[in-house]
Amino acid sequence: MYFVKSPFFLRWLYPKSIWNMPRHEKKVYLTFDDGPIPEITPFILDILKKYQVKATFFCVGENIKKNPHLFQRILAEGHQVGNHTYNHLKGWETNDEQYLANVAKCQELTQTDLFRPPYARATKSQLRQLYK
Repeated sequence: MYFVKSPFFLRWLYPKSIWNMPRHEKKVYLTFDDGPIPEITPFILDILKKYQVKATFFCVGENIKKNPHLFQRILAEGHQVGNHTYNHLKGWETNDEQYLANVAKCQELTQTDLFRPPYARATKSQLRQLYK
């Protein structure tokens, strides 16, 4: 596990993003990326259920298509889902039009306001267009 603090100028450029949460309560926010996949997702869901903990799953569209039962289980157990693109694209290697179409394709499945770019990276242009 590692912790990363975003540079201040990014917060200024993208003020609508969630950069941190108030610290008046002791809370941990659990997020999982790249699923749902049968090798790991059921195990994680079982542990979360055992301890009555909720999490956010940033799902890849093609994994949702391959494992719809796991995606439905995530939702049925009260977890949040986020868009993680349809094909887990590298934004810096993909033109804006293809990247945004890939995000939109995943959005059809996830129906969420939450988005996390794969590898935690996207181009400035892609992020600007996603904010619209």
